[in-house]
Amino acid sequence: MTSSRFRNILNTAKESPGDAVTFLTITTIVVVTLLDMFDVLSLGQEFLSAAAIVVLSAFLVTLLVSKKAAVEQKGALQNVVTDLGTIKQDIEIRGAGAHVIEIPREEIGRRLDELLNSANSWHFRGGLGGWQRSTALPALANVMNQDISYVMHILNPANEDLCHRYANYRASAGQRTGTTDPQSVRDELLALLYAAAWYQQRTRVKPDISFLSNYSPLRYDLSNAGLIVTVPDMQERAIYAPAGGWYCTSVRDELEQAGKALPAVVLPSGDDMFPRNWRDVRAQHVMDVLEAVRVRPSRISDQPSLPLLADWAESQNLDFEKIAQLPFKGRSN
Repeated sequence: MTSSRFRNILNTAKESPGDAVTFLTITTIVVVTLLDMFDVLSLGQEFLSAAAIVVLSAFLVTLLVSKKAAVEQKGALQNVVTDLGTIKQDIEIRGAGAHVIEIPREEIGRRLDELLNSANSWHFRGGLGGWQRSTALPALANVMNQDISYVMHILNPANEDLCHRYANYRASAGQRTGTTDPQSVRDELLALLYAAAWYQQRTRVKPDISFLSNYSPLRYDLSNAGLIVTVPDMQERAIYAPAGGWYCTSVRDELEQAGKALPAVVLPSGDDMFPRNWRDVRAQHVMDVLEAVRVRPSRISDQPSLPLLADWAESQNLDFEKIAQLPFKGRSN
């Protein structure tokens, strides 16, 4: 029992030296006083005075040591608070509530589906728009209770030099066969324009299309729910930014502001050019629509619009049978 109590005292001394010294000092005073009172010890006045000074000095030292320990403890607690703040910031950067996070390639498809499922608007800036034709536009067409704003910035299919440069880039990046030569790039873009015109005529999707004069490796898919930024290499990660964050808001503003100065596409309308069933679209429908597409120099320019099909994209240079196979390629229903 005695050894157990002694161990407890030692443990207390280790945890709080100041408290241990105070305890021992008071205990010593009490013991000496009791011994003197009962004449067990006979202590002189000088000894008692000297002892009192020693005890008082020890007590003062104990107070100073305790105060120093308290200051150190407060500093340690402040460091803990700082560390917790850093961890919180780290979580906000990389986890829930983050404005921008990287996502692995395995999550890209699921994230895009989530954006589509809750979308009442869509922005796209990228290359050929294959996923737009096969997946995004059909999904947006399912919305029946409101108009869907669909802003799209794509390459100009009538710009031969741009199509050549983008085809070379796709070839160097190892992109899918059939889209790495300039003519295929041009035809895919023309098919995307017909698809946008068809959805404008037959659904509540409202396209707003602009032409880019240069290409970028980055592809932006932006809805009212968030933003996904991808690159052509399907093995690479992507960037996800939820709606409301500074990055998603800034990209939306950038696209909207840039669109004011970019060449604007004017799509035609008319039932005869757009069969109700997309499976009934033929080469003649595609040719009639593309020949009717006009391009304005910009939305803020007073200059007249011009036909889309010109130069190397003139009708006699195009294989409309081939192009007609592309607007709904990959669509399942």
